[in-house]
Amino acid sequence: MVMVFDNVDSGYAQASQKAALAALRKMNVDIKKAEIEINLVSEELITELNGKYRNIHQATDVLSFANINEKFPYNINSYPEFINPANGCLMLGEIFICVKKALEQAKEYGRKAEREIAFLTCHGVLHLLGYDHMNDEDEAEMNKLQDEIMKDFEKEYTDENSHSGEAEEKQDKNDFLSGFVALMGKPNSGKSTLVNTLVGEKVSIVSWKPQTTRNRIFGIYNDEVTQIVFIDTPGLHTPKNKLGEYMMKAASRSLEGADAVLYLIDAEKGFDERDKRNIETYIKQNFNTVAAVNKVDRVTKEKVFDILTQLNNYPQLKAVVPISALKGRNTDVLLKEIRKLLTDNIKYYPDDMYTDKNMRFMAAEIIREKTLRLLDKEVPYGIGVEITEYERRSGKDIIDISADILCEKAGHRPIIIGKGGGTLKKIATYARQDLENITGYKVFLTVFVKVRENWREKEYIIKELGYDEKK
Repeated sequence: MVMVFDNVDSGYAQASQKAALAALRKMNVDIKKAEIEINLVSEELITELNGKYRNIHQATDVLSFANINEKFPYNINSYPEFINPANGCLMLGEIFICVKKALEQAKEYGRKAEREIAFLTCHGVLHLLGYDHMNDEDEAEMNKLQDEIMKDFEKEYTDENSHSGEAEEKQDKNDFLSGFVALMGKPNSGKSTLVNTLVGEKVSIVSWKPQTTRNRIFGIYNDEVTQIVFIDTPGLHTPKNKLGEYMMKAASRSLEGADAVLYLIDAEKGFDERDKRNIETYIKQNFNTVAAVNKVDRVTKEKVFDILTQLNNYPQLKAVVPISALKGRNTDVLLKEIRKLLTDNIKYYPDDMYTDKNMRFMAAEIIREKTLRLLDKEVPYGIGVEITEYERRSGKDIIDISADILCEKAGHRPIIIGKGGGTLKKIATYARQDLENITGYKVFLTVFVKVRENWREKEYIIKELGYDEKK
């Protein structure tokens, strides 16, 4: 197993991983029983590591930290202290590659950046396997192996890029790639955060509370040759009221016509039986399914490895990508994997459109987000928002918005308003700031709090708030 952490968002994680796998295959290392960690890092970090472990206070291109001081092949069972208990793999060690140094060397030698990153990765893997260049004989052996591995890597990489080049050539001839991707996963797995990160705009509300997404929301990713329409769904859960039933119907309808399913796994909570059942269901239904392990920045690398190892049991998955939706880590790799599954050539939406929801709906969602965030656990899920006015003033860059925050119990109303109206003022202020950023206009926002007992059980109210099953 090879894990690459692109700590500087260089975009070269894929090239590094492919080079490491090529090296392991060449050396007859069982990829399922060995574990390597590769970090693409800054000049500052590699300088710090050199100073700490080598007493060299300068940046170098690559550092390897091998766990085993023996040349491969060797008996894996001879090193029980380096067996990862989470997955049974032998931990060979870590590699650190300075991206800035790699780019400088690529320019100096007239190579592509991907090729230089791959070469340094190959060099590092051989070090982990006990190879070195301390004398002429060892250096000659290592250079020979590096040349052979790089030939394998370049052949595989060239083949893939030739297909990619053909695709780009077709795209130049207006063969545009587009499609619909349904985001699925348990509540609070980070689906809304991922949509907002990929699209580059606030499309879905983000809160720590599970089940905060209540309607199917299309977030639209555009670049010069691709349009991906992301359908952000409510988290999969057991419905407890009419609104919950609507949310599950919305989630199920999101799969209709989808080219792929992107299933998010919360690394903090682990890969549990519900996740397994959900993934198995999509695979059985013949959906092109990609698994993304989210929140890897919040857990140990060992926990990430454990989840990835379990996902190896599902070879039908089109791709497995560890990401941090919040920090945007590895999302470029995720987009590349999704692009491979697109088959349409229709531009469904204009380039400047990032969601199919109108601004009344977006305003309600933003106000609800701020309410949930500020109230924390004081008021549970019975919060809805109804926009009673949304109007742009004639000839002026000003929008007037009036909204009612709905709660189910009379006792919740003073909590939402807060002492001296302080909480309600904060909700309105934070919501107004987001709305001004999105619309580009000055926003005058008026917010009231109303009690509608058990509103989540009343279909006419649910429809009034925009949660219409026909939509």
